[in-house]
Amino acid sequence: MIKNIKVVKVALLMSAFSAQWSVHADDKLATILNNLEPSLFAPNTVSTSQFEYGASLSPDGKKFAFVRALARFSHSALVMTHKKEGVWQTPTLLPFSGEFHDTNPYFSKDSNTFYFTSRRPVEGAKKDIFKMWQVSFDGDKFGQPELVPGKINGDHNVIYPTVHINKDIYFSSMIKGSTGNVDLFISKYHPDGYQAPIEITELNSTVSDADPEVSTDGKLLFFTSMRPGGLGHYDLYVSVKQKDGKWGQPINLGNKINSRRMDSDPILSADGNTLFFSSDNNPEVKAVKNYNELLKRQDSVHNGLMNIYSVDITELNNYLRQNI
Repeated sequence: MIKNIKVVKVALLMSAFSAQWSVHADDKLATILNNLEPSLFAPNTVSTSQFEYGASLSPDGKKFAFVRALARFSHSALVMTHKKEGVWQTPTLLPFSGEFHDTNPYFSKDSNTFYFTSRRPVEGAKKDIFKMWQVSFDGDKFGQPELVPGKINGDHNVIYPTVHINKDIYFSSMIKGSTGNVDLFISKYHPDGYQAPIEITELNSTVSDADPEVSTDGKLLFFTSMRPGGLGHYDLYVSVKQKDGKWGQPINLGNKINSRRMDSDPILSADGNTLFFSSDNNPEVKAVKNYNELLKRQDSVHNGLMNIYSVDITELNNYLRQNI
């Protein structure tokens, strides 16, 4: 009996210690999230008064591809800027883009392939479907676009695909029978063509979950979601890979990154320590006094259209890998 009491006491002490550690861990994470300082990326060059979103940084950090779109996503094209002497240059239209509705650019981890999605016509395929395309890239010149082979492309939209270092493709789509409205999927690489999409069920909610980006080491997955408990429209989240191979409980990235508006399109730098994302958050919402002031507001970066932001997440990365 005494032995059993001692066991219970030890268990209670361990439980109390564990609970106390969890509280401190949560406090630490909250502090890290609160210290994040996102900023407009390349203001007036990349982030302008126009409609920009969906970026990708080349592994060498010298090229930055993104989307320029017309209002209400009626048409979009892929553009790219180069860094010269530390300054991002005026973007140029990619040679294969402009005629069709192209979006979601992505540099492969070896920089030899450039990926994107497009509604360009495919013979025998359903019209107005975003399919995933690939283009050879030698760091200077692009080849001709061709469909990514295998079963990743079908009668479903391929939305915001990202390609892991092992060549597996993570993407979002609306596939019949999946959990929510828009869900997260993975299509595993095979030399003969990509395998049929597999739903990432542990992360999907009954609403919309999209735009997955996985860290190079495969331990973190960033995505956007409309799930309950967020700050507004779409919020950015991160999940940590667990020991059983499943993705853990998503963590909201907090109000320094998320807003009441749409926060989406997370992309990591090659070292994983910089997060790029898109947002139409407008911190300058206030009354205007006259017509000229209204025009000035419309022509400003913060006019309510999507912009691209970057934020250093080094401390967050380290904490998540060590404690979650």
